[in-house]
Parts: sequence; structure tokens; C-alpha cells
Amino acid sequence: MITSLIFSAVLFFTPNSGKTAVISDQEITTDSITWMKLEDVNKIVEKNIKKNKVKENKLIIVDFYTDWCGWCRKLDKETYRDPAVIELMNKYFYPVKFDAELRDSVSFANTIYGYKGSTTRVTNDFAITMATRPGGRIGYPTMTIITPMGEKLAVEAGFKNPEKMVQMLRYYGEGHYKTMDFQTFLMKKPAEQSGPVFSD
Repeated sequence: MITSLIFSAVLFFTPNSGKTAVISDQEITTDSITWMKLEDVNKIVEKNIKKNKVKENKLIIVDFYTDWCGWCRKLDKETYRDPAVIELMNKYFYPVKFDAELRDSVSFANTIYGYKGSTTRVTNDFAITMATRPGGRIGYPTMTIITPMGEKLAVEAGFKNPEKMVQMLRYYGEGHYKTMDFQTFLMKKPAEQSGPVFSD
């Protein structure tokens, strides 16, 4: 509410020079994760692929879930409502929620994904491709980190409480994965974990 009023005041008192007022990330606050549709994120990815250049360095994080998954509901109810998790998800990622049993075909990174399975239970090929762990296992919830060019970077399986989620989001979002493994990152003191976002 206060943010909306400040935003309105900025727009009202900004001289009309034909340009839109710009507000920095620090001035925008939200009380929930800004989930995006896969099709909208795909437009960004395919544009990056076409130009062979990344305009924005944000990673993509896809939360693969199913309607019957109790741990998925717990993730929504507890972890995704934590202020630190919300802040990091919105700052460093394009967050997407994807029903792993979706019966529609989807397009991502110039590939069409259908679905496989029986009449009662199916798994979308996008989930099979992006959420399968080494050894061919897939479970829910699974969070997959994807590069701005649409390449699978990491698969993080299972429920994570807010503290563990914050560690994971900072590890990938701040670019630490480029210089150290996750265990090394966890052993560093909190002050040493912070760092600039690395560019490709």
C-alpha cells in the first residue's frame, strides 16, 4: 500500500518529458514471489538464443510440482512465504511453477515437449528433461535452475525450509556456483558468502 502511494506520488510529481519514471529494484517491494508463465520466460530464452547474447543475467528457477504432492503444498505454504526467500527469488530469478503432469504440449528453448503416461497418470516431457536427477529419478517438489540460454544448470530435489532455500538461492543467484561447489560455499562465514553477481 505504502509502496503504491509512493509510486503514484513519483508519477504525479515527475515532469512530463515524454519519458517514463524509472524506479530502482530497491524501491520496489513485494510480499509474494512474482511467478511467471513458462511461455513468457521462453520468449526471453528464445530471444537470447536467436541473438546468441544474454540481455539480462537472471537465471530461471522452475518449481516442478504435482497436485497430489504434500511436500509441494508445504513448500508453498511455508518456504515461499518467507520474506528472504521472496526477495531473493524476485531479485535473481525468473521463477516458474510447472505442473509436472501437465497434459498440454509446451515449448521451451526451441523444443516442443509433449507428455507420456497412462490415462490416469502422465509426466510432461519438459519435467522429464529438466527435473530428472542423475540415475533417472524424478520426484516432487524439484527445483531446476536453468541458464538464460535455456540450459539445465542444476536439479535440486525435495522440500527445502526457508533457511536452506535462502542458501541455495544465494549460491546460484549471486553466481557463487561459478567459482566453488555448494559445500565450500556453506563452509564460508555469512559475511564471506555475500558477493557481487557474476556476469557471463
